[in-house]
Amino acid sequence: MGSADFGLYLSPVQGNDLTLQMIHYLQQFGADDTAQHNLDVAEAAQELALRYHIDAHKAYAAGLLHDISVVIPNADRLAFQHHMLAPVLPAEEAAPFLLHQQQSALLAESVFFVTDPEILSAIACHTTLRENFSSLDLVVFLADKIKWDRKDQAPFLTDIQAALTDSLEQAAKVYLDWLFAGDMVVPHPWAVAALAQLNHE
Repeated sequence: MGSADFGLYLSPVQGNDLTLQMIHYLQQFGADDTAQHNLDVAEAAQELALRYHIDAHKAYAAGLLHDISVVIPNADRLAFQHHMLAPVLPAEEAAPFLLHQQQSALLAESVFFVTDPEILSAIACHTTLRENFSSLDLVVFLADKIKWDRKDQAPFLTDIQAALTDSLEQAAKVYLDWLFAGDMVVPHPWAVAALAQLNHE
């Protein structure tokens, strides 16, 4: 795909209601299922934020936009990243789907005019987490796992919910331990660093 074609994804949205903007944006690309997933994650993030005394408005906004880059085909992700002059890690080159978290943050900033660095950070690491994560990063990361977007129930859901009675960190460790035990295409260095940090807390 030529760089000019990426303008399709980068056209600024109209209106000032972020929820409606997100739904309308994804509907243009026939991504209604992802719009529903984003809504589910936003609500779960808001609930977790309220439970742990974190900014619920920021959690909801990050949840709304966390998977907005579903509009970019995986085959075009490397080219889009280069178009945006954004870095690509070797793990992402091997599995371009992993770029979707950072590309959702890029679209949140350029299409939805999100400027809050905490919201952008939570979007950018919602799949892998990363080292020196914030509480908001943890909330959105976990909300995405709780609202698993596959057909079956998340195999780690019960363990995450049990761990949440202890802390967000323990719940994140439950998921990453499960991930590294099997369901992984390539180990993303952000996830490796996040788990190492969690293991030492």
